[in-house]
Amino acid sequence: MTRALLALLALAACHDVPPLPAPGSPDDLAVYLRTVVGGDELTRKREVGSWIVDEATWDKDIVEPYRALHADYVRTFDAGAAALVTRLAAPAEVTARRHFAGDPRLTRAQGRLRWAVPVQYPSAVAELAGQPLDTVFLYAGGHWRALVGLDDLMVARVRALDPACADRMQQAGPKNRCTEVSWNVADAALRADAPRFAHACQLAATLCGNPAP
Repeated sequence: MTRALLALLALAACHDVPPLPAPGSPDDLAVYLRTVVGGDELTRKREVGSWIVDEATWDKDIVEPYRALHADYVRTFDAGAAALVTRLAAPAEVTARRHFAGDPRLTRAQGRLRWAVPVQYPSAVAELAGQPLDTVFLYAGGHWRALVGLDDLMVARVRALDPACADRMQQAGPKNRCTEVSWNVADAALRADAPRFAHACQLAATLCGNPAP
């Protein structure tokens, strides 16, 4: 009787342990980030530094014409990473979810970063204490990576060609009329397609309106 009872208790204890989340899932990202959030500075710097996307992964998972931005992404990564290291310093509740274009909780930068990955690509976003961690995560090579600073690089390319158009494009958001034309603005700018870019900016002037001063 005692052995049977012990066996039942052991079986019950095993069932109380939640299964590990699937690698690359939003739950997996949340579990991972909980090991970083609130950690010491050395740990946070090491982990955020490991989020850089290597060239092979970039060429496989990032769409044209964003692939051409990899060298700039690497060059500017540390500057963007420093802000994330600071943001992760305080202990906080962590949640994560899939990165969908129409998600109204996305930041505008996260929404635009949907343009940089293939349709239905399983990227993810996270929140700390209910507030967005303003980057997008990819899972590759058994580790989480992040598109730190990529949206800023794209916006800078547009701004170099037409500052007013860049301001309008930045109003793109989930399910607003400005989003589709803004994708065309970004795509044409990165492809150096001047006629298409000019036309897209004309449309943006109508559909996006003038940004608030």
